[in-house]
Amino acid sequence: MSGFNPIIIINANMASKGHQIGRLIASCDNIAWYDHANNGEHPWLPCKNILNAELSHFHYDRRFADSTSIPPVLDYARRSGLPEKPILSYDKCQDGQHLLYLTHSNLDESRNYFKGRHVVVLDEDPERFMETTWNFRVGKTKKLISELYTEEEVKSMLTNTLINYEINIKWDDFVIDTIDELFDMDNFKLLCNQFDLQFNETRYNKVKDFLAQ
Repeated sequence: MSGFNPIIIINANMASKGHQIGRLIASCDNIAWYDHANNGEHPWLPCKNILNAELSHFHYDRRFADSTSIPPVLDYARRSGLPEKPILSYDKCQDGQHLLYLTHSNLDESRNYFKGRHVVVLDEDPERFMETTWNFRVGKTKKLISELYTEEEVKSMLTNTLINYEINIKWDDFVIDTIDELFDMDNFKLLCNQFDLQFNETRYNKVKDFLAQ
């Protein structure tokens, strides 16, 4: 794709609240939200009847209201036995809108594939992982994370991903330690300014209040 690249990638370890970060960023006016009814028609509405919705109402998949979707790539695709690097369609990005993609893949790998702009989350929380993500189902097979990895593999995976992020951060990435930094409106506005996002205080507060529930 030449010219304007609409993709903003959230690189976050599993259990680092990547979906919550995505919902907060989607409060901006020029983000194309995955507005399928089961995701919540707006980013401040809970998901329902999607994978892991019973464990977290902050999750969302990559579907839109017309039931079109963005395919899984990289780490998601591997767990589903699907092609890792399909050609992505950006036809949902009208009038300069941006599209969010959350990935747990290595930063250099996702940078090479998406060629977009990155929010990098330097969070590594094995304890929260075991309390939450350990019970999630993933991929086409919908296997439990606990069926795919041992506790030791989880700890190693989270640490290695964090090391990869730290090694591959570039000057134009927006780097945070945790989502808490984005709950500071001034910090969130810095993200908006850096990525040409249109801040909407009303929508921002709606998502922030939802995430506090």
